[in-house]
Amino acid sequence: MVEFHADTVSLVSAVLGLFIVVFGLTSMPIKEWLYLSEALVATLFGIAIGPAALDLVNPADWGDSEVITLQFSRIIIAMSVMAAGVTLPKAYLFKEWRSLTVLLLPVMFFKWLASAAIIVWLLPVSFMEALMLAACITPTDPVLANSIAKGRFAEQHVPENVRNILSAESGANDGLGFPYLFFPILFLRRASHAEAIGEWFYSIWAYQILLSILIGAAVGYAARKLLYYAESRELIDKESFLVFSFALAMFIMGFVFIIGSDDLFAVFIAGNAFTWE
Repeated sequence: MVEFHADTVSLVSAVLGLFIVVFGLTSMPIKEWLYLSEALVATLFGIAIGPAALDLVNPADWGDSEVITLQFSRIIIAMSVMAAGVTLPKAYLFKEWRSLTVLLLPVMFFKWLASAAIIVWLLPVSFMEALMLAACITPTDPVLANSIAKGRFAEQHVPENVRNILSAESGANDGLGFPYLFFPILFLRRASHAEAIGEWFYSIWAYQILLSILIGAAVGYAARKLLYYAESRELIDKESFLVFSFALAMFIMGFVFIIGSDDLFAVFIAGNAFTWE
């Protein structure tokens, strides 16, 4: 008698694999004719197979859904910011540092305050609590930013300099959201404002931001030199070459998170340093 074994791993593999195959075979008309992004199509597909519709896949049955969502999100965002970093032109962060500084400091700061003001108006929370919530929605999503930065429609209707600055800003501000998030947290949890401000500077700006920049730049530079050395001496095959940036992103994300620094910002900096030349 034939028996069906619909265990979680097999079911997820079948459903996810089928989606990737079908989307891959029809990606051109979906993205270039219908102007639908991968993120939107994947979201709709996830809703369709999830507990809200067909109930084929329910991540809540796998364990702690919040932990699972967090870890998957880290991996996806790390891949996205690495892609943003490696696709930027040569030495882009150095050449466009003024524009990026404006977008990542004053513009992002006012977006944060404006978002907090709207949250206070809509929800019964304090202003500090609103600042915490606002820090979660202020950064530009690098996956969604690809909708107007990549593809034929973007190439035809969006100037190249605008596409590049959008990719750079969306890749960097995910990591730079940390100071905005921890500012209200520290003010609520520390005994004095002086203690909160001091910890905000040395723990967040110094250890989270500056250290992640140094690690990302150093690892990206070293990876670029090592890859050039290996390729010039035919030590690396084509398959390994193609997945090198993916593996580099995974390594940096894991290592920087272990030491308690900003893993996503380090991955973005490494991606740009990796293709600096």
